[in-house]
Amino acid sequence: MKKLIFLVVSFVAIQAHANSAWLEQNKIVGEIGGWKVYAKERTLNRSSPNKNIFTLSQAIERTLQYQLDSVNYLPGSDSISDYYGLTPAQRSALQQRYSIIYETSKAYYELVALNEKLIHMEDVLDAVESASELASRMYKIGNINELKLLKQNKDLYKKRLEYKAMQTKHIEAKERFIQRLNFDNRNPKIDVDIRLPDPPKESRKLSAKELKGIDLSTTGNPGSVQVRSTARISYESYLEKFNKTRSYKHEILPTQKKISEENLLRYNGMLIDVFHLLEDSENQSKAVIEYIDANAAFLVQSAKLEKDLIDAQMDFSNINVR
Repeated sequence: MKKLIFLVVSFVAIQAHANSAWLEQNKIVGEIGGWKVYAKERTLNRSSPNKNIFTLSQAIERTLQYQLDSVNYLPGSDSISDYYGLTPAQRSALQQRYSIIYETSKAYYELVALNEKLIHMEDVLDAVESASELASRMYKIGNINELKLLKQNKDLYKKRLEYKAMQTKHIEAKERFIQRLNFDNRNPKIDVDIRLPDPPKESRKLSAKELKGIDLSTTGNPGSVQVRSTARISYESYLEKFNKTRSYKHEILPTQKKISEENLLRYNGMLIDVFHLLEDSENQSKAVIEYIDANAAFLVQSAKLEKDLIDAQMDFSNINVR
């Protein structure tokens, strides 16, 4: 009987200490800035864009104007539908055109993706900095040990380095974009879209002409085999990246959101501490960044696919021209 009473008293004492620590953590979190770093959903304002924003179509138009050979760019060289009626100069311009579109799209999407990732990386850094400050204050009042504090500080140092590296990548992408569009110091400050476009609901299907263009059975020429094989690989890569992006958007991100909701319920039930919530906040932003990477890779591959399919159709038409 005495042993039972001792166990009950011990449990009550432990629970009281846990309640005290939990209340102390919430008090400190409130002093740091509340829950602004937890489950933050940043709404990007699309309603009042900068008047100097360059859309992708504007960027492509500008690069074609400055980079496409005006001597070879003749009427009719922007479509492959009447390829047999084009002159050799027009055929060359058509191929050059799609190459320029691909390179411009790649530079554009990379810059937009880094813009978007930096926003979410700031959320990650906010969460880690808050966790580090919380750890420091909890250590001073004796609620965590020095090992926990050191681990939290190490995470903060690493995250600051990652953020700085992403800022550098953003600067490099901005410079590549400036070079691609032939800007100079006479141009006003140029910005791009604030978010990547959403992936399409359905993947791209190949037309009958495109299927003929990538058919290896109609050629024995090594050069033609390489061009058509490249297009086939490009389409498979397109499908893989499309499926990955769709999975992130419709499976991984919604699942992560449910995990965050469950963690908040567990915190409210005093089953986990505030550090778990801050860690979950970091995981949310990481998942979004991974989605942005997947979407950017898909969009770039979409542009590359168009170029590779044009190359294959041109090769097919050149061999079968009459």
